[in-house]
Amino acid sequence: MTKKKTIVSSPAPRIMGTPFHSRTEAATSTAEWYRWGDYFVVDVYTDVRQELAAMRERATVNEMSPLWKLSISGPDSLKLINDVVTRDISGQEVGQIVYTPWCNQEGKVVGDGLILREEEDSFVLVAGPNEDWFKSFSGGLEVDVVDTTDESGILALQGPRSREILESATGTSFSDLAFSRSRICELGGVQVRVIRTGFTGELGYELWVEPDAAEDAWDALFEFGTTLGLVPAGEYAIDIARVEAGLLIIGSDYKGAGPWHGVDSYPDSRQECSPRELNLGRFVDFSKDHFVGRQALVDEETSGGAPYRLVGIELTESAVCKLLESEFGSVLPRVSRTVYQLNQGTQTVGYVTSLTWAYSLGKIIGLAHVRSVVVDDGKEVSLVWPSSDEDQHLLDARLTELPFRKHLRK
Repeated sequence: MTKKKTIVSSPAPRIMGTPFHSRTEAATSTAEWYRWGDYFVVDVYTDVRQELAAMRERATVNEMSPLWKLSISGPDSLKLINDVVTRDISGQEVGQIVYTPWCNQEGKVVGDGLILREEEDSFVLVAGPNEDWFKSFSGGLEVDVVDTTDESGILALQGPRSREILESATGTSFSDLAFSRSRICELGGVQVRVIRTGFTGELGYELWVEPDAAEDAWDALFEFGTTLGLVPAGEYAIDIARVEAGLLIIGSDYKGAGPWHGVDSYPDSRQECSPRELNLGRFVDFSKDHFVGRQALVDEETSGGAPYRLVGIELTESAVCKLLESEFGSVLPRVSRTVYQLNQGTQTVGYVTSLTWAYSLGKIIGLAHVRSVVVDDGKEVSLVWPSSDEDQHLLDARLTELPFRKHLRK
């Protein structure tokens, strides 16, 4: 007897517009969109160079609603978070935002993100999808861990005129709102949480609003901001801005060491990293008696430190010309997620991620994972560029400190 085979189809992935979709769709003059998790957001509204220039010189609004948000609440919420993350957040104030990585038992970074303390026993983690990771350490604790990504829309208001625009639109002064602090106010007749932070290196704020009130908040912001030079900017521009600011992303610049790596697959050359390898050592608090991965990080410290360091890399002018002559009509049409081998002489000394043409700086830059001894001994290196004819081009480059562009956000 032959059994009838039953085919079970996987549910189609959901794709949604953000709470601001009606406004972003009306504002864009291109067909360039970007898939971010379960959402589509505008990649380029008009021209990436103009959008990046507006961010650096005036102000822009960037769609950030797809950021994964995890609510951690209950009497043991502080204990759970402090047992997992590398920083000590026991003194975190209500309304304060803390940046931190968290590691596995081997001391490799599982993820990094922001923790907002809404109330004494209520936190919001803004990072990649880490619900399963935090839940795995919640056994026996009185705590609720819930994905709340869809429960708020987020706009990033960034640029030197962002405070002026925000104050005009809300009728409230923000001169006393310190970096990494938040405040509730009214914008366009709706309540918003304003957080002084951003992912561009500029002075800026994030505006959190309930989905039903998102369009009103958008309209009010542009009602007051347009005359001050406010324009929307897409994901392409903010991606370049964060590289110029030396800010890393899981899945692009390091391989997450937990159940979620950042992307679906990796070349073998992209590595799991310790906080010190990612220049995040200052966010590891060894004064805590316990957190996941503590002993491995202590061992790293006592055995001579991390084998790699994250630094900047700049291609020389001759290397850029070589690229243009060999196979390029335009240099790096967006931030490249490809991993490029890095040599010093005939020796492989590291690799490069997030390579891009930095419009604000007029050069090609990237983030480089380089052997610590090489960083200490020399700055001249070669980036190995794969060619369409299966040959390799060696492009002259130099190592630099991060960030490429001084942070103005504070």
